Amino acid sequence: MITLKDIIGNIKKGQSALNVRVILNNLEKTYQQLIRDIKITGCTTTGTDSAIVYMTMPSATVNGISYDVVIWVDTQTKMKLTTPLKVYTNSPSFAYNFTYVFYRKGSLLFPEKYTDAFKSTPPKMRNPFMSVGFDRHVFAGIRYISDYKLPRIISKYDNVTPRVKSFQQKMNEIGAQKLENEKQQSRIRR
Repeated sequence: MITLKDIIGNIKKGQSALNVRVILNNLEKTYQQLIRDIKITGCTTTGTDSAIVYMTMPSATVNGISYDVVIWVDTQTKMKLTTPLKVYTNSPSFAYNFTYVFYRKGSLLFPEKYTDAFKSTPPKMRNPFMSVGFDRHVFAGIRYISDYKLPRIISKYDNVTPRVKSFQQKMNEIGAQKLENEKQQSRIRR
């Protein structure tokens, strides 16, 4: 199973310290832009040893779209670099770059919400070295949980399990929203 240490270690492989800092700074900038619009929508716990946190956050590229980001952590106290985690998001960036890798490592949450192609076809163009990583939405979700504090999330949202859209449902929604945005832009130009 994947840990934060695995992800950060993969970012550092083959990178200079400067490049790693640039990558992490860019992820942090995106987090600061998203933070006010991140919403925790639920949390479930299993016994005393793990929690699943459900969130939504806006797309950085498509107006009117929010992605589901769900993170399972093997703790109910404090996330550490060595805490195992599983991730689900219907963000296209994560799906096309990391779904296959997370699935193979046993860290893909809700694998049934992705088509079989994502789980069986390596991302040879987008992630040819099969490196473990995360997109800006997963980074923002992990960062938000860390800032908000897991025990506080559990006490406020425990036993709330919201509906989470599959990747295909989200792609359909994005297509419809893009068409609507184009129609609005066309009306504005007239």
